[in-house]
Amino acid sequence: MVYLGSFTRIALSSLILALGVGVASAAHAQRFPTKPVRLIVPFPPGGSSDVVGRIVVEGARDVLGQPIVVENVGGAGGNIGTARGAKAPPDGYTVVECTIGTCAINPSIYANTGYDLQKDFAPVFLVGGVMNVFTVHPSLPVKTIKEFVAHAKANPGKIVMAVGGIGSSNHLTPVWFANIADLKLLYVPFKGSGDSITALLGGEVFAFVDNEPSILPHIQSGRIRALSVTGPKRSNHLPNVPTMIESGYKDFVVEPWFGFQVPAGTPREVIQTLNSAFNTAVQNPRIRKRLEESGVRVVGGPPERLAQQISGEYARWAKVVKANNIRAE
Repeated sequence: MVYLGSFTRIALSSLILALGVGVASAAHAQRFPTKPVRLIVPFPPGGSSDVVGRIVVEGARDVLGQPIVVENVGGAGGNIGTARGAKAPPDGYTVVECTIGTCAINPSIYANTGYDLQKDFAPVFLVGGVMNVFTVHPSLPVKTIKEFVAHAKANPGKIVMAVGGIGSSNHLTPVWFANIADLKLLYVPFKGSGDSITALLGGEVFAFVDNEPSILPHIQSGRIRALSVTGPKRSNHLPNVPTMIESGYKDFVVEPWFGFQVPAGTPREVIQTLNSAFNTAVQNPRIRKRLEESGVRVVGGPPERLAQQISGEYARWAKVVKANNIRAE
């Protein structure tokens, strides 16, 4: 008979417990998901975040074998929905869409976002990026950025520009441009891109800078006029619309992006399962075509790719926010 001392017995018990936890975690990952997954889009319906998120999860649910239910939770520039996701159980059944606003800009302009990107979330997947489009209501007598600048300078503070949320890319893009071009514009904030587009279509505002996926159908219908795009090259969908660089503004490139994250503490195996499902989804010819038709430049890759994106973009936009003294309550 082998005698085990008290220390040995404790060590052996700890080892058995650790092995049990590991086996349970692996078993959980193998079973995941066994019920519907929720995707929180932290903006109202109709905007680019909503459009892109719904396209990707349509492909991913076929891979996971479970429904992915989209929940739009708008408010506070995406902070409310993101903060709600941070408090969800770390089991993989709640995924939160991550955007240039919520993951790169908001931490610099809000005193309290309600979440800590480093402590509350783990990256899952970088979908890709889009370009912004400078647009105006057809009643505004301008057809180019040069004409817009001239008209704005002749009417300082009179061009009403929609803002789809303080700190969003469709806010900071025109602010950055106005700073460079020395313009005085009148900004009117809305709850999101969808509401801003509605206001522009109705002539309540004269201009709006928005992500291509959500504004594109209205440009193609002729109800909104595009002046310029913020990509490094022209859009395949708007080949006659010049870039900001072509319009005379060197290095003016803005590419809003979208990704998915989960609450911190979510098992790595579950994160890998979700990442694999999203990668498979964006490689699906039908899903990829829809994304590209919406103006999305698909990236994909491992979770670390999203982490790199967040880090680099946070540093970039923090400088713009500080230079323009932008704060949100």
